[in-house]
This record gives sequence, C-alpha cells and structure tokens, in this order.
Amino acid sequence: MGMSDADSCAHLQILSQSEYRILKTIVRQILPGASEIQGLDLAQRIDSALAPASRKFGQDLKRLLFVFEYGAPLLGFTLKQFTQMSPEEKDRYLSGWERSHLSFKRMGFQALKRLALAAFYGSDESWNVIGYPGPWLNKGYPYDYQGKGIKTFPRN
Repeated sequence: MGMSDADSCAHLQILSQSEYRILKTIVRQILPGASEIQGLDLAQRIDSALAPASRKFGQDLKRLLFVFEYGAPLLGFTLKQFTQMSPEEKDRYLSGWERSHLSFKRMGFQALKRLALAAFYGSDESWNVIGYPGPWLNKGYPYDYQGKGIKTFPRN
C-alpha cells in the first residue's frame, strides 16, 4: 500500500507541506498515470533526490513552485492558484509555461517536467508498467540473451 500525503510529508527533507502539495499536483498533471502506480510518490522522490544537492538548488525549486502556484494571476491570466484549477485549466496553464515567450517560464516548465520524468523512470515501481526489466547488474552473466540475436562467449 502506498504512503498517504501525511506519511510523505513526515519524510520531507527540503520541501514544506505546501510545496510538496504543489509539486505533487504538477507531477500528477505532467504524468497522470503515474499516480495510479501503487507505492510511487514522485514528489517525495524528487524531494529525497534533491536533498543532497546544493542548498541554492533547493531554494530555486522552492521559488519556482511558489511562482508557479501563486503567480497565475500575473503570469497565466487567471485568478485561481494552480492547485485549484480544473484539469483542463491546469493543462492550459502548463502549456502556457511550456510555450511562453518569457524564457524563465519555459525553463521553469522544463525543470519541473524533467524532474518528474527523472523521478518516474528512475523508480523501480514504474519499470514493470513501461516494460523495463531493470538493470543488468546482479542478474548474472550472461543475462537472458535468448532470442535477442546476441552471441555470448563463456567466461574462462
């Protein structure tokens, strides 16, 4: 069974509960099917992965999440915060950041998207869904090469 938001918030290392909620909403919109994978909390994984990074990087992410959530009236021409928008409004808002003429919005969108994708593809829980058998390490040699057209030679 996956962790609840309250359980995840107890394990946060750099994000506040509010920032976690914003990031989780963004990630769910970018990767809607990922929230259905049991035990996979991408916002928590991003928080954990960034904890050892420089403090400045964490501060930049926090600022980006703040601007993304509360800057909508100025940057997105809507009076709603991102987390309060409908799914369709969230898609339009994300698309506006992705295609903006303002470089900081495009870069911010790419940062959030790439963090979400890195956390997703780097999570063991997602591998079965995408058909990835996992890394070859610790699987022995030769790893199941049958039917792949790869010839292996015995080790001495």
